[in-house]
Amino acid sequence: MKGLLEGDTLSAGTVVLRERTMPRTFTAYATELGIAVGMILIAVLMRGINLSGYSGDLDEGIRGIQLLLMRAGYRPFQDIYASQGPLLLDLLYPLYVVFGGTLAAVRLAVGTYSLVGLVGVYLVSRQVAGPVGAAVASLFLILSPTYLRNSRQALAETVALGPAILAIWAAIVYQRNGRRTWLVAASVLLGISLLIKPITIAAALPIGIIVLLRGGQALRRLLVVGAVVAGVVIGVSLVTGLAGVLDQVVEYRLRSRDLQNWQLAENWSVLRGALGRDQIAIFGIGVLGSLALLALSPRAGLPLVMWGAATSALLLFYTPLFPKHAAIMMPPVAILAGAGLGRVWQYLHGQAQRLSGAHLGLLIPLAWYVWTLPGLLGWDLRFMNLTQGNELPRFSDAADAVRSITALSETSDFVLTDHPYLAFLAQRLVPPPLADPSKTRIRSRELTGEEIAAVGEAYPSKVAVLWSERFRPLRSFRLWFDERYQVAKIYGKKGDSPRYIYIRRDADLDRARLALTAGLERRSGAEFAGELRLGGYGLEMSHLPPGGTTALTMEWEAIKSLSIDYHVIISLVGSDGGVWDDEELSLLGRGDTGAWAAGRWVVQVSTISVPPQAPPGEYQIFVSVYDTKNRRQAPVTYRPSAAPGVIEREVPVATLDVR
Repeated sequence: MKGLLEGDTLSAGTVVLRERTMPRTFTAYATELGIAVGMILIAVLMRGINLSGYSGDLDEGIRGIQLLLMRAGYRPFQDIYASQGPLLLDLLYPLYVVFGGTLAAVRLAVGTYSLVGLVGVYLVSRQVAGPVGAAVASLFLILSPTYLRNSRQALAETVALGPAILAIWAAIVYQRNGRRTWLVAASVLLGISLLIKPITIAAALPIGIIVLLRGGQALRRLLVVGAVVAGVVIGVSLVTGLAGVLDQVVEYRLRSRDLQNWQLAENWSVLRGALGRDQIAIFGIGVLGSLALLALSPRAGLPLVMWGAATSALLLFYTPLFPKHAAIMMPPVAILAGAGLGRVWQYLHGQAQRLSGAHLGLLIPLAWYVWTLPGLLGWDLRFMNLTQGNELPRFSDAADAVRSITALSETSDFVLTDHPYLAFLAQRLVPPPLADPSKTRIRSRELTGEEIAAVGEAYPSKVAVLWSERFRPLRSFRLWFDERYQVAKIYGKKGDSPRYIYIRRDADLDRARLALTAGLERRSGAEFAGELRLGGYGLEMSHLPPGGTTALTMEWEAIKSLSIDYHVIISLVGSDGGVWDDEELSLLGRGDTGAWAAGRWVVQVSTISVPPQAPPGEYQIFVSVYDTKNRRQAPVTYRPSAAPGVIEREVPVATLDVR
């Protein structure tokens, strides 16, 4: 078979590729196929298990709700705001439907497309460094925590990388045989990649270099490449809706870039944090592999080295840069690292004529990589949700919010929200123009308070969920919103901003109250200061280990019109009388209960945390009400089981067993 490009010579302006012939046996082919299939199966397993865990990532929520809206008949860029490339959602949608239409289905669709990138890395590396180099490069990418994490989330980067890598492979094949069909294929694949997400634009550089190195009518063929790429991009954009693509992709990115105060040190810090999990040794192997390729086979190595350099430069100057973007760095690094080690293998087996000092130096970072492999694998296990390091922040709040959204709305209802992740988990639609409520979009004034209010009028929503600080700071939205919605449920946690579920004021408030309090198994009836009543309440878990958390849900109602802003204090008291956890929460999170009319109600969820150092035993949870006007705890004016003549200022509501 044809092997490495050992060197190239110019003759009459044309590059002649001199290759060595390396006969292979059936056993060699079978071994290579077996290894390749085995690696793919491992990659499939790593991307296919434990995909339903909660991440709370806004990008995943955006992607999920966009696909849910597509299932309801809405189209990206025409109805649905979609700031990624115009092909992304259409590529994900069929697999999303086939795999079940859930969050796990979206992630599995992304993971499936990420395998295309792995195959591309194998094919590119095989052209440059043979089967061993291809296997090593693929293994590096399979084990990469950065690439794995992006392959298991509803993100665009690994989806876009697949056709970009295949485009480079097609260009390399063109470099070897000169057939323009491969060059056209490379151009089409590059266009597809840019249509998924333009962040892969660095892949255009190695393709251009390959065309120039090939010689002949290089400039003319570069124009052909540009024309084909432009034709693919413009053609798909026209079909999708050119005006929407220009506004939601091009103008949005220009505005967000102008808004962002780019700093090299900040981008470097983001990349160090994101890529640090891959261990620095892999980058050392990649650098030495680059030097080796440039020394031994510059025409084969230069395009790949420049791809890695261009990708690094792109990330350093990209604005705004997020950790997810770092995934585009790993394929070129894996290819360069695998190519260098593949060369060493070929030399040791008599398949290469020379070996450079860079090759020998590869053994040092390789040993370092092997030494740090347990840490790298630890990150992989964590991202596969196989260790105790699962990232499940506020899972109980999120799960409870999803149940509440489902209880308060019908399948056909829209939910007005700044966090579409929860709406998607509840399988509820959001207004299509608000599918992407990112802070970047708001800061760049691609989404204003007036526009949110207008969308809210166009898509009336009985339920609203404000889970972050995106919408409320917008004054025009806040004025419109407060006239139409009232708080139905509030989630509070010490040190965090409160999170809210609202119900429209003209909705059936009694029915909403019943829906939100249906799971509260206990009734209190305690009254504070003759103005505020604690109705039902319930504890999520009554048995916890030290360091565990649970949630106390309480129903509050104004007995008469209030004139004071009351806060609620929750205390966790041990058998020795010591307070192990306490927090003070406003009944509204923001605002003043002094404006409450008689009968006004709210359901409040408070997170109770048991300190890690808490000794085993029974703990009592007490609730009291704080009078912010007189700066004191309000007296308990009625409690069914209270002792006669005893003035109480707190009510015991639950017992927590810590073991």
